[in-house]
Amino acid sequence: MKKLLSIMLVLLMVLSVVACTTTPAEPEKPAEQPTEAPVAPEPEPEPEPEPEPEPEPAAAYEGIAIQLKNKTGLTINEMYIYPVGEEMGNSVVETGWQDKDADPEGYEKFIYIVREPGKEMETTVVFEDGSKAVWQVGALATYEELSLKKGTDVANWEHEVLDKDEDKLACDLVAALGKTADNFYPGYVLIPVELKNKTGKGIKELYFYEEGGDPKAYNNMMDYVYGPDGAKMDVLMSGKAKEGGMYLFKCFIRPLADNYAIDVVFDDGATITYPIDDWFKPDASGNLPNEISLKNAEDPDDIKVQYDDGVPEPIDYLAESLAKGYVVDQWYPVYTTVEIDAALVEAAKVELAKIQVPVAEEPAEPAEPAEPAGEVPAGYTALHLMLKNKSGKEIEKVYLFPTGEDKGKNIFKTVLEGNIPTEDESVEGKPHEVFAYVFRETEKLGAMTLRIKYADGTEEDYELKALEDYTSFSVKPDEFKQKVTDDAEDIANMDAVAAAGVSTDGVEFEPIA
Repeated sequence: MKKLLSIMLVLLMVLSVVACTTTPAEPEKPAEQPTEAPVAPEPEPEPEPEPEPEPEPAAAYEGIAIQLKNKTGLTINEMYIYPVGEEMGNSVVETGWQDKDADPEGYEKFIYIVREPGKEMETTVVFEDGSKAVWQVGALATYEELSLKKGTDVANWEHEVLDKDEDKLACDLVAALGKTADNFYPGYVLIPVELKNKTGKGIKELYFYEEGGDPKAYNNMMDYVYGPDGAKMDVLMSGKAKEGGMYLFKCFIRPLADNYAIDVVFDDGATITYPIDDWFKPDASGNLPNEISLKNAEDPDDIKVQYDDGVPEPIDYLAESLAKGYVVDQWYPVYTTVEIDAALVEAAKVELAKIQVPVAEEPAEPAEPAEPAGEVPAGYTALHLMLKNKSGKEIEKVYLFPTGEDKGKNIFKTVLEGNIPTEDESVEGKPHEVFAYVFRETEKLGAMTLRIKYADGTEEDYELKALEDYTSFSVKPDEFKQKVTDDAEDIANMDAVAAAGVSTDGVEFEPIA
């Protein structure tokens, strides 16, 4: 309609221009005036605009809770349930699902999936030895079972209706929880997040939601944060990992949106809303953000939203969260309505929340960095350093020196002999991540240069930001990063190198008078 009106307006404008610019002809002798005024002709009716086409209706989905049984005598590594002729999607079981004889307790599974209703379904089963079986199971509904019996011949497998009340109750429970077995949530997206609290305050409520949405439509994350001992955490403590903070590596399920927001209630009662813009906008290297670091309890724009390429955290940990559907606030979309005891559902959600993804967590007593055996010379600062080589080339030597002064010695002299391989070419004894411990004059740390000499004879100089202890350098083909690390594993590695108390460039300094 809008497009049609726009075209008509343009035509009217063109016609009006023609009417105004046409040269008038010579006037003829006026004709005799009629005794009666002529009747003006009726204007022709404007054509009715063509109706806009109706949008295609969105596919309807329903939640289905069923029971699976492995009585094949074999171990199953994958099982897919999907509409005939369509993509298989994700497996609904984890690798290593044993049969009844091998695991009398775990051969039965109650799963919840979301599918278009009434469609004919098919299942593909992949066994431990790599063999497959494809089975046409027909339409599926809640309170049904798929019983895989007597080996790989699907003629022996049965699709039946459940008759036991306890089995129906189990189906109701998995449906009420809302966690699907294959992490398929049509209309929504799984958002993996490495969440850090560096505000200086504890967080007792946190809601992650789409821009313009209702934050309270979702669950308070802190209602479902549990430590590795199973104890509930009422407050997400602030601080770097080495200072006792805890980082979360889990997912939220939300509608797909350009922008999101986080509402926070601190332990002192103060509140703040942090904008999370352009979450699905890739950076210059094509990577989507995966880290949200809340930096300030008063300034909503003092946050860091970026891609962190650390391994295992967050890359491996977030991959595990995605694969297993670890949702930090236990909120899932509703595709079916189930009447079941709310306390039973909540207890089950708590158990799901206790499933641990490895995290940088708060120790019982915050660990202090290991003290080096030697003393730091007066006027100098001891620097624990790390280099990640992702340049695609081998590094021969690295120098760290005040800008404009002599380069000094290789800061990895006593750590590694020979080249530092790239990430892809790592070999035993020469990892792509190396650690150094050196002393530098404190007053010159504001203007330092890092020089990297590659095995091919080329060199690169990087002018550093003010240098701090526990700094990590990352070298890529077209990118250099310098940051103070809060990765507990990296810090431990740097401390281990420093424990000897001697610098890794082999330089000893006299105290500055």
